[in-house]
Amino acid sequence: MTRQLDWTNGVPEGCEIERHEETVVLTAPADGGHVVFTGPPGKVGGVNWSASRYLVFDALDHEEWTLGVVFRLWAADGASGGDPAKRHDMHITMGLMPGLPTRLSLPLQALDSQTMFMPRTPGKLKTVVVGERLDPAQIVRLELGVMPCHAGQRLSITGLRMMDEEPDYPLPDVKLVDEIGQYTKREWPGKTKSVEELVSYLRSEHERAQSSDADGAFPARNSYGGWTGASLEATGFFRTHHDGRRWWLVDPTGAPFFSTGPDCVQPEISCPVEGIEKLFSWLPPKEGEYADAWLYRARHGVEFFDFGIANLIRAFGNKWRPAWEGLTASRLREWGFNTIANWSDRGITRSAGMPYVWPLADFPTTARTIFRDFPDVYSDEYERNAKTYAAQLEEFTGDELLIGYFLRNEPTWAFVHGLVIAEEVLATDAAPASRKALAAHLARAYGSVEKLNAAWNTELASFSELETRIIPHACRLSQAAHDDLVAFSRKMIRRYVEIPSLACRSVDPDHLNLGMRYAYVASDVLLEGSDCFDVFSINCYQMDPTGHIDAAGTALEMPIMIGEYHFGALDRGLVANALRGVETQTDRGIAYRYYLERAAANPYCVGAHYFTVADEATLGRFDGENWNIGLEDVCRRPYEEFVDGVLTAHRGLYDIASGRLAPTDIQAQEVPRNAF
Repeated sequence: MTRQLDWTNGVPEGCEIERHEETVVLTAPADGGHVVFTGPPGKVGGVNWSASRYLVFDALDHEEWTLGVVFRLWAADGASGGDPAKRHDMHITMGLMPGLPTRLSLPLQALDSQTMFMPRTPGKLKTVVVGERLDPAQIVRLELGVMPCHAGQRLSITGLRMMDEEPDYPLPDVKLVDEIGQYTKREWPGKTKSVEELVSYLRSEHERAQSSDADGAFPARNSYGGWTGASLEATGFFRTHHDGRRWWLVDPTGAPFFSTGPDCVQPEISCPVEGIEKLFSWLPPKEGEYADAWLYRARHGVEFFDFGIANLIRAFGNKWRPAWEGLTASRLREWGFNTIANWSDRGITRSAGMPYVWPLADFPTTARTIFRDFPDVYSDEYERNAKTYAAQLEEFTGDELLIGYFLRNEPTWAFVHGLVIAEEVLATDAAPASRKALAAHLARAYGSVEKLNAAWNTELASFSELETRIIPHACRLSQAAHDDLVAFSRKMIRRYVEIPSLACRSVDPDHLNLGMRYAYVASDVLLEGSDCFDVFSINCYQMDPTGHIDAAGTALEMPIMIGEYHFGALDRGLVANALRGVETQTDRGIAYRYYLERAAANPYCVGAHYFTVADEATLGRFDGENWNIGLEDVCRRPYEEFVDGVLTAHRGLYDIASGRLAPTDIQAQEVPRNAF
């Protein structure tokens, strides 16, 4: 059954709307804008939300760049009480390709907030869910509009409706990607004009790389990329050291080392193609010459095609992999990188002879999780799985080029500001061991259930009732309940970190534990267990990392590594810039230098890794990101202006890290992102 939302109930805020039968055209300035729908709980827009499963509409982005469609929702019983002057309880953003009519659907099941990055549907780009759980029956306000951008935006919304079943996803017969993976709807300087030009370029670059020698450009570095200006104790492996002024990594020979390298040093630039095949000018058979460019990923349940690999096959045939490894390793050295950073190809970490870091796979979990990816950390299952997880380090024992390993990347539970993970224990039956541990903790703290009831405003018959009773939003019971649950959350997060860290240390005592790569430190609770790390890592998408480095460094008094940062622009190729946008490729180089030199000048920072070596796919990677963030494009052509800035930063890296030079004051002007 389909139920149309009543547009007469919609009030535009920060935008204008034009109505054309079933279509509404929303025009918003650069600051963004939205239409507000309100109503009694579960009846927003005059529709019964509890009787539906999907919020659906057909969308069209009228601009020449990616547009972010934003849903904001409030619930009557939420933390903001439905008051729009306070924060929204949930924020969901979906990406649209320009000029491509696309059907968007929001499964109401997603309002439980258990999945942060929703699966793609045909035509849609990335979807991000942020906020606390919402009950559709309690929703009192919906805002539907567009996110802020660098310029004004126009969005058409047709047939805004609730549906009982998931809709189909029709697409027009239009070609958006050419035969070498580039966007067809625009031209730009450096765009490769043909397959023949591509092949000639790649072969000449490979030939040049075979005779390249980057050592002369960086005379103050040893073979590891360490600094020859000082000598410390050599242990044969990378370690950390504080010299009285700052933290360093130390390479196996005893040279101070500041790690700089790109993430995702891999040949892949892949895109899921199922359901959107008609948008490509060329897709080859899955068998035969281009078989290596096809991949079925069980995790996503769809076929991927990889233009990055297909273009290498065109140039080098079945020898494409060693050709890519040789070309890429040469470029990294020429550009002044000394590290192959996270999510890189295992082959190139073996063949390049460069230091590298490694992401451990399959962080230990339990069959049922408490909230998103947070496991039942008090269970025997978690400890068993941690030992299995740690065993993967056996492959790396004795490797002097391995700097260290990351335990995992950006836990999605940690994205929710104000999350009290122990509160989620009481809101679910999925964590019996942690529930039992929480009940025991409170029994020790209060001694009698009567004292707990008085402090929490509850009527429990016994502490054991906490092991089974569902108590949603327990932090709201009283201040004491909130404080007790925060305190137990610290214990849970410590176990979350400590158990796998100890398991890894028992397998590999020689390499550095580089931490969890938190997206940001939303609360000091996330610092629990950091003493298990050798280096605390964060992914820091800012124009200047100083504040984030200082906050973590001073709190922990330990070395800090940045796992990700980047800058993108809309002047070449792709239609989405990045989490941090600038105007041009030249500005990307300026922004890179400013960021890296400030990181290197900071006494807590021992490395900063750029995300990524290559642009993402034109129609988006597995989750829909399609950002201009690479050092090179899908045809392996470097963005020369950007690379010039990278080179400048790297030439002065150790002079700045050692305090001999001050970091640059020249900054690039940030422009609002159109990516998320």
